[in-house]
Amino acid sequence: MTVEPLVATQIAVAAVQNVLFATAAGLLACEVLGKRCGVGVPATLRGWQAGVTIGLALMALAYLWLQAAVMSGTPLAEAGSAVAAVLTQSHYGVAWSIGFVGALLATLSGFSGRRGLPLFVIGLVVWAAGKAAASHAADAGDFSAREVIHVVHLCATALWAGSVIVAAVLVRRLPSTYATAEKQVAFRNELSYLATVALVVVLVTGFYNVIQDTSQTDVRIFATGWGRILAAKLVCVAAAVALGGWNRLVVLPQLRAWAQQDGAAFVAGKERFDTLLSVEALVMLATLAIAAVLGHTSPTAGG
Repeated sequence: MTVEPLVATQIAVAAVQNVLFATAAGLLACEVLGKRCGVGVPATLRGWQAGVTIGLALMALAYLWLQAAVMSGTPLAEAGSAVAAVLTQSHYGVAWSIGFVGALLATLSGFSGRRGLPLFVIGLVVWAAGKAAASHAADAGDFSAREVIHVVHLCATALWAGSVIVAAVLVRRLPSTYATAEKQVAFRNELSYLATVALVVVLVTGFYNVIQDTSQTDVRIFATGWGRILAAKLVCVAAAVALGGWNRLVVLPQLRAWAQQDGAAFVAGKERFDTLLSVEALVMLATLAIAAVLGHTSPTAGG
């Protein structure tokens, strides 16, 4: 399967967008979980949120320029003249505008005081709505059930992947000076529970999306290029599920038992949990990158 250079660049930018969106959702999730568990999360968390959402907006602008070049067939350096036409004369332009507004709302949330949190959430959901409107889900029409389900899928994926990615960094910054052993275990337990719930939603909505994407073709799914990319994504998902499941079912119960002692066994158990979490975060990054490739491949494309 040959990929044009501009399309390959689009895929790379889309992968960065996926990671930034997931990270933004993960920062939000970890902030909420930290407060619920009484864990002293770093005060810089809000600053990270602002940086991530600004990056998301910038990547959206870069992607728009690339899309204008692809749609107009002009060289990248000359695509500026086509941007206005893409925005005003195409469905993609409307979808992009919705997503960009979402990124701006999420960015502005950092300057909104107490109202910042709900505005941040609204911004992320609006961003997901724009992404869904520009995806295969829009084939069923705007505001369709398929598009709504895809928004749910994108948000659940971002929560699952993002919470793991952010927590993999955050747990290393939660020594005993910030939280007791019990609170550290509580944070990891809440994280595991959130990831499990988000995973269930991801699997249900993802299965629905696959059925919809392949309903118009009678070829074997995994015989196509799209199907092989999907298979690679499913392998990553399975690996992430295995890592997260081992942490939840095996390591966490041990941590709860050792938390009262807060001794060498607890420290070793915590390191084991955090190491598996870090590996899971790397798998999540790979999953988000593969998702970008999948989003730029037609389900009916041949091998």
